[in-house]
Amino acid sequence: MTDGNSSLWAAVLADGRVVAFRVSAEGAEPISIAPNQLSPSAPPMLVWDEEELRLFASTLENASPLTHAIQVQEKTVFIDRTGDLHVDDQILAVNAMPDARLLHDELGRVLFLSGPTEVYDHGVLGDALEATQISLVETLPEVHNLRTIEIPAGQVIEGIAPIWADLNGDGQREIIVTLSNSTQGAQLAVFDEMGTLIGLSEPIGQGYRWRHQIAVAPFGPHGEIELVTVLTPHLGGVVEFFRLEENRLEITARLGGFTSHVIGTRNLDMAIAGDFDGDGHLELLIPNQARTELGALQRNGDGASVIWRLPLDGVLSSNLGSATSKDGKLWVGAGREDGVLRVWLP
Repeated sequence: MTDGNSSLWAAVLADGRVVAFRVSAEGAEPISIAPNQLSPSAPPMLVWDEEELRLFASTLENASPLTHAIQVQEKTVFIDRTGDLHVDDQILAVNAMPDARLLHDELGRVLFLSGPTEVYDHGVLGDALEATQISLVETLPEVHNLRTIEIPAGQVIEGIAPIWADLNGDGQREIIVTLSNSTQGAQLAVFDEMGTLIGLSEPIGQGYRWRHQIAVAPFGPHGEIELVTVLTPHLGGVVEFFRLEENRLEITARLGGFTSHVIGTRNLDMAIAGDFDGDGHLELLIPNQARTELGALQRNGDGASVIWRLPLDGVLSSNLGSATSKDGKLWVGAGREDGVLRVWLP
């Protein structure tokens, strides 16, 4: 996040200690953050509050240590250790995934994965649990479970959050997840908010093979809305761009040699989309297979290509972070295995 001409960054170390820095063109200086300790498995949620950087709701009693709370129009929303959803002092029994990331929209609705099962023992995302449901909860004007979407029998959702975005240009958000099973592996699925399945990709065709969904944005050469994923990021990952054509997700471009995930972790944010060089076109910033440099991928009429690279001078171990300056330019930050935080100024 930014506070003017500088950007603020926080990093969680392997033992759960949290350190923070203010970075500007003049250099970096340590700043205080409260609290300065998390459970090593807990992701941080940063808040800049009255000139103080803090972790939001990190001390909530009985909160799941595998995800973080969010604020929805001044209401604190979090998942507890039993899978219940708390909205201020109200509690809904929703059977949420213990590591589910909570998404919310301008109407105060909250979307997340639920219905944990152990029937698919791939376990590449940190544990043996996968979701069988997608839950949509209203928090305004009253709190209630609006809808539970059941996925097709025999499948699981392999991920920690859906993508909630308008993929077909109809002005309504769709819900995008990665479905997996032991015979066909992963495939992409698109649901509308009523729970109707409106689009599928071809499955990989082999069990225990994963596809990592990353972002929906106007990646296309003429600004077409596309979904970008990484096919088998642990096995020679291939970046793939998809477009929803009627009821099919069709590949528009492919480019190999990249990864977006370290097997056995819940860090699904090692790739990020944005206009990082200010040329008016979106890039996907993503590490190479060795995680030693970041490639900026851009769509063109012939597919996709790497238009520039950022050397890391080490091995990426964290998510990729970004912050927007006052003039709309993007800062980028990345943590390395040797304990160094790299930040690139716009």
